[in-house]
Amino acid sequence: MIDRSYLPFRSAREHQDRGMMKWMGFFLSEHTTSLVEEKYKIKFSDELSLLDKLTLISQLYAGQLEGQFTVKKYNQKVTYQGQVTEIANDEIVVKSTDKFHLIEVKDILAIHLVEGGTENE
Repeated sequence: MIDRSYLPFRSAREHQDRGMMKWMGFFLSEHTTSLVEEKYKIKFSDELSLLDKLTLISQLYAGQLEGQFTVKKYNQKVTYQGQVTEIANDEIVVKSTDKFHLIEVKDILAIHLVEGGTENE
């Protein structure tokens, strides 16, 4: 019990705190918000190893094949499709139908070979 005898008002001295009950609405609101955020969270856990990335990139570059690159950009997944035209130490250039994309190797999540014609991004 908390000693409130020093307070000037009787209502304040006799107030009985409900404890955690008053926080339950706050907890439920925060918990609900957390669940909604988790629902829309993008998982980047299926990332390729650096060796796998470099192997696939070099194969696409050498064979002049078209690939589809899933990239982490601004905390979202973005997909680019095209041919690898340049390879540097830590980045590549992919030529799609309408422009060139500079992609950092560390941001690549998945690489797939595209068979057939060129598709839009």
